[in-house]
Amino acid sequence: MNFSKQKQANLTRKVTVRAFKVNSNNNNSLFNQISSSTSLAKGTIIQLSSAKHIKCTDLKTVNNTHFIYFTTYNPNENVSVTPIKPKDKDLFPVKNHDNLHAFYMVKGNKIASLMLISTNWPEVKTSNLFGYYGINIIPTCILRKDLVARLQKDGLKAVHVNLDVMSTDFNKQPGFLKSLIQNEPAVKQTGISGHLTIDHKGNPQLAKSIENNPTPWISDLDSDFYFETKKSEKITSDSLRLTQVYYTVPYGAKSISAKYAEEILSDFVKNEF
Repeated sequence: MNFSKQKQANLTRKVTVRAFKVNSNNNNSLFNQISSSTSLAKGTIIQLSSAKHIKCTDLKTVNNTHFIYFTTYNPNENVSVTPIKPKDKDLFPVKNHDNLHAFYMVKGNKIASLMLISTNWPEVKTSNLFGYYGINIIPTCILRKDLVARLQKDGLKAVHVNLDVMSTDFNKQPGFLKSLIQNEPAVKQTGISGHLTIDHKGNPQLAKSIENNPTPWISDLDSDFYFETKKSEKITSDSLRLTQVYYTVPYGAKSISAKYAEEILSDFVKNEF
């Protein structure tokens, strides 16, 4: 097998598959949107700028699922290296230098995503990539049903958020921040870092809303927050997201082969969708 959920001797490249859903506020089907698109096709290239091109490297349909492989690249990149000798060149021109490999498997309105080279902000990247080809979507994370059920069963005790705020972040500064600035002017420049706790006792309606539908909170907040249940269990935002780590054979310094990416996504979709 070309992949595993555990690291093995020849399977050393760690990748993470993430699950998203789209079209929650309309009757569209992403699968059908892709099928009927006249812009999105294998081999099509969109030139966003002289330094950023996007290519639909592969697009195939099997068993009511689409497999899509996007690459973004710079047609004329200068890559820096550490020279062996002081007089050697430390900059080399490279044609079509990749900076993102994005693999997707789409079933209905669900997306399994596997990104390499650049892996941050996957929801934003996904929205942008499909948007460039005329398919406008807003991906939101799919949550793990077992942890959501546990949160609903045990009840929400508090939401904990680590935050950094500047005085300029407020249209109308709270009274406590004005007092801090008056007594300690440096706060205006440095801002405030701290830990915010929203408990269920003072905010019962908010707590019930989160218990019933935690998805908006997971989508809007980053990994610097977590839920605390009434049994004092800590549930992080990352653990609530439906993801799966796989290990496979490396392909180059930062990626994997498209064939293995398709196999991994197929396994994830079969088990989770």
